[in-house]
Amino acid sequence: MKMNKAIAALVSGAVAVSGMAVSAFALDTPVVAKLGFTDSTWEHQDWETSVEVTGDGTYTLTSDVVAGAADFGVFVIDFDQMFANYPDAVATLDKIEVDGSEISVSADKILYGDIEEKGNFRIDIYNMYSDTKDDPGVNQATAVAESLSVTFTVSGLEAAAPAETEAAPAETEAAPAETEAAPADTSETTAPATGNASAAAIVAVMAVAGAAAVISKKRG
Repeated sequence: MKMNKAIAALVSGAVAVSGMAVSAFALDTPVVAKLGFTDSTWEHQDWETSVEVTGDGTYTLTSDVVAGAADFGVFVIDFDQMFANYPDAVATLDKIEVDGSEISVSADKILYGDIEEKGNFRIDIYNMYSDTKDDPGVNQATAVAESLSVTFTVSGLEAAAPAETEAAPAETEAAPAETEAAPADTSETTAPATGNASAAAIVAVMAVAGAAAVISKKRG
């Protein structure tokens, strides 16, 4: 019974290990993608709608501030200092939606890069002050009744800033084995002291004496 308890304690005291490698990616310098939009009359503008770019992936900017715009005057996406801080990173236009419907885009006519030479990466969709004015990739006369959405994909950030992997130290705790040995079951057996040798001698003497007495009576 005691041994069974000791074995059970050893089994239950198996080493427990906690802690796992945690992979976390974080940009050294944050990147913010910001919409730059105005119609040709500068009546409907949005230079504030933005999204934080936390790593490689697909993002969408949506603005309803430009509702009522009759056309595109300036339509760009600027990635604040991404070209300066992450020169190998790029962003590519995936689609444009106006009032919930995707519009046609000629991908090869969209301009990319540090176009203004300010360290920002830019997606130049249409700009009445740039080369896209003469050869636009979208229909500049598109009106916006309610909302404008732009979806794009960023890549190359994580290659420029590798993820740090930190392994949490393993916590090992072994329950002490409970070993309690059963006391040895020793029952002492002591042979009782007997005077067998002396008793036998006495009996023998008495027998001889009795026999001698009988013989003497017969002779008398």
